[in-house]
Amino acid sequence: MNQLEIPGKGASPYVKFDPEGVLEIRGKSYDEDVVTLYNILIQKVKDFGDSGKDFLSVYIYLKYFNTASSKCLFNLITALKEINEEKGVEVKMVWNFIEGDDAMEEELEEMREDTEFHFEIVPEKDFL
Repeated sequence: MNQLEIPGKGASPYVKFDPEGVLEIRGKSYDEDVVTLYNILIQKVKDFGDSGKDFLSVYIYLKYFNTASSKCLFNLITALKEINEEKGVEVKMVWNFIEGDDAMEEELEEMREDTEFHFEIVPEKDFL
């Protein structure tokens, strides 16, 4: 499995997936063709689950994401949950959001509840 690194540009986030076990997503996610990006990530997560590695760290720093991205992120979290439950990969996920963005915090809490996958939700003063 090769490292994946996709530069962020405006409406698309920066993505880095290190095959040693670190996935990072930064920026904003509202591109019209966001599904392609997240499908690539979901496949990388599944491949990681099949690789025999036993630990994956996931760090998300998104200042904004639209409805289409929200659905894709839900699917990404579901894939993370699957490799945890079905492949025995320990997944530690931390999702950072801008402190005071109550709408984002509420959305993340709902996503965590709906996916039934525990991840940390951490407020930050600012990032990026």
